[in-house]
Amino acid sequence: MASADSGPSAIGFLVRYPSGWLIVPTLSLLLGQALAAAPLALPLSSLSLFAVPLFFLFWPRKRAWALLGIVAGAALALGYVRHRQILHPGFSSDHLRSVMSEGAQLYLEGTLDREPEKLAQRSRWVVRSERVWHPTGAEEITGSIQITLRHARREWRYGDRIRLWVRPLLPRPSGNPGSFDYPSFLARRQIYVTGFLENDEGVELLARGPPGLWNAIEHLRREIRRFMERRFSQDNGALMKALVVGDMGAISKGVRADFTVAGVNHVLSISGLHVGMLGLVVFFAVRLLGSFSTTLLLRWNLLKVATFFSFVAVLFYTALAGAMVPTVRSAIMIGVYELAVLLDREEELFSSLAFAALLIGLAWPGVIMDISFQLSFLAVFFIIWGLRKVQMWWPAQRRDELPQERSWLRRKLRQVGLYLAVPILATVGTGPMIAHHFGHLSWAGFLSNPAVVPLVGFAVVPLGLLIGFFSLLAPGLALPLVWLAERLLSLTHGVVGFFSRLPFASTAVPIPNPAEAAALYCLILALLLVKRKSHLIAVLGIFSIGILADSVYWWQERWNRRELRITYLSVGHGDAAVVEFPGSKVLLIDAGGTATGEFDTGEAIVAPFLRSRKILKVDYLVVSHPRVDHYGGMRTIVEEFAPSEFWSGPSKGRTVRYEDLEEAVKSAGLKRVYLSSRDPCRGIEQVRICVLYPAEDRTGDTSVVLRLSFGRAHFLFAGDVDRRDEKVLLQEGADLSSAVIKVPRHGSVTSSTEDFVTAVKPKLAIFSVGHRNPFGLPRQEVVSRYSAAGAEVLRTDQDGAITIETDGENVRYRNFRGKKSGQFTS
Repeated sequence: MASADSGPSAIGFLVRYPSGWLIVPTLSLLLGQALAAAPLALPLSSLSLFAVPLFFLFWPRKRAWALLGIVAGAALALGYVRHRQILHPGFSSDHLRSVMSEGAQLYLEGTLDREPEKLAQRSRWVVRSERVWHPTGAEEITGSIQITLRHARREWRYGDRIRLWVRPLLPRPSGNPGSFDYPSFLARRQIYVTGFLENDEGVELLARGPPGLWNAIEHLRREIRRFMERRFSQDNGALMKALVVGDMGAISKGVRADFTVAGVNHVLSISGLHVGMLGLVVFFAVRLLGSFSTTLLLRWNLLKVATFFSFVAVLFYTALAGAMVPTVRSAIMIGVYELAVLLDREEELFSSLAFAALLIGLAWPGVIMDISFQLSFLAVFFIIWGLRKVQMWWPAQRRDELPQERSWLRRKLRQVGLYLAVPILATVGTGPMIAHHFGHLSWAGFLSNPAVVPLVGFAVVPLGLLIGFFSLLAPGLALPLVWLAERLLSLTHGVVGFFSRLPFASTAVPIPNPAEAAALYCLILALLLVKRKSHLIAVLGIFSIGILADSVYWWQERWNRRELRITYLSVGHGDAAVVEFPGSKVLLIDAGGTATGEFDTGEAIVAPFLRSRKILKVDYLVVSHPRVDHYGGMRTIVEEFAPSEFWSGPSKGRTVRYEDLEEAVKSAGLKRVYLSSRDPCRGIEQVRICVLYPAEDRTGDTSVVLRLSFGRAHFLFAGDVDRRDEKVLLQEGADLSSAVIKVPRHGSVTSSTEDFVTAVKPKLAIFSVGHRNPFGLPRQEVVSRYSAAGAEVLRTDQDGAITIETDGENVRYRNFRGKKSGQFTS
């Protein structure tokens, strides 16, 4: 019989933990997806490990474990292979990636694959390519392209067939430690090509989308959106559109900042929180109405009827919100649990959660790398597990308690305690992951979530859906509801604003690397799992040793350095360099920036890098040239990294953004230092900093030139000097000789004259340039000039961030993309 063959240990496992057959394969599938995202591919020989459980099939007492191991290995391999194929696909000959030449114009025909996404200053299209037109005819193609449109002057809809000229580009990572991996993010959405349009004047509309269910849903979304834009005030309407139809484009930057600082930014995007709370509202409403019907109570299971209608409401809300991927995943998770209720399995919460994760992992390969998936499942997992632990520690009644001894006050206090435990458990469960991805923790979230989440989930969202329903059928009936919604939305903004202004509402934290984040989760789980005191002491001892070793490493690396470390960040067409002095002082020379300001290089590139290096204070800031590609990202650093001094040359920028930076510097109380060549050299932590240019009386658009010296190693930051400035430096006899130079003007022919390069005599020349920048920089003749002078050439557009370390004698360098490294003696 099966029991005799399998042995008592296997039977014991199957009886005690039957959900293990679901949970273990699910975790294995997700682990395989995570391994596929690693930089290095697993060798084929590693697949032989999956054969190990086969040997135990012939050992009756281990047969169940062997079967579980085989299933887990197959799930891991499936997750790895499917995700790897998405990240590194082989494109067919008719795919857009095979047909295109990067940057060369194509006359493309295709269909809008989803409703255009409206953002603050642009729109985003996903076009399903159908054909490319040539002078001789059309060529059928496949593949999708994501197009960013700055100014949309016409209305575009899901299903529109269009034809347009576009320059397809390959998505590129920023190439910086701690930055978001945008190409992988797009790949997981089957998008491998991007494009940009200034406006839609050259876009030809061939036909509107054909009638269909999804086109009808999108039509309803557009009508509801228009009604809300007409009837609500600006900020309230923007928030209501985000909560009802998933349109976040009109939410202002200030509102986003308030919600983020208050720890409730998750409220802005429709997720499992909104879907689940709406499901609860419908569930309790159906139960309440059904309780008045004797026939319904006698003939039907009211619990299951309410659950069914709750799931219908969840499906409707998911569709109305645009069926965005995170919302669909949340609907699946809720649907699986409600299915368990219908099957009388509502107590098996972990099995339901695992089954939902398995379905989602099979439907979306690589979902484990999605931030919203990570945070959603971690929050739900820790809430479920934590509440069980809290209920064990704080039972509803004592075992020896008589009915007449039960306290009403104790029961109410327990209910309040369980309610307040939910945001605490969610914060504890998601805290390490939030710190890893964002470098911030909101302490105000412990207080704001119990107030804001019920207000939004139980009042604003249901009311918004009612307004949307009546706006389509009877707009006049919606107006009183709009009046009420305006008050509730204003209250929401007021509550969020109050919590965002609390002292220490949000704190910047060092970004834990993946190993550190994993260790934190292991520690939290161990505290919840381990029951014996001796085992708990052993676990805490092991983790204490690990934390001590990690702390010693970062103390040595961050606060007791003996070497000079300089990282030239890849910020596109701009400059940014982080100087870590021996000891602990930090200097930032420029912070990049874009002309439009849509992309904040300080927030997206510089700040994540600093926090990944455990840097929370930048002591000195330098703007070498008052142009936006140098100062555009600096305001974020001024506001978030507590600098002491702000250095700049005598010239000032003439833009509103530079004035905003000046105001931020003034508000922060920083010491202003105006640099000139007459200043004596300054010593910081054994490093000598000399200002070589400009002179004190120099006016106009001038750039600062700095020379850093540590031992025999010299580094020249040439800013944006041109050939006239270089001539002045040479005539004044400035000591330009340096082992490393940040090439002036991004490699333009207007600088880096032969005499200047000869005077510098660099061994390493770093070009800080953007990929396919419109200026065609660096120019090849300039690159050749440095190469001819004996310098190794590195470029941030090709090599990513470039890190240099020196002890004052030997200089080591490497790039972030790992292709180039070397060392030389100064």
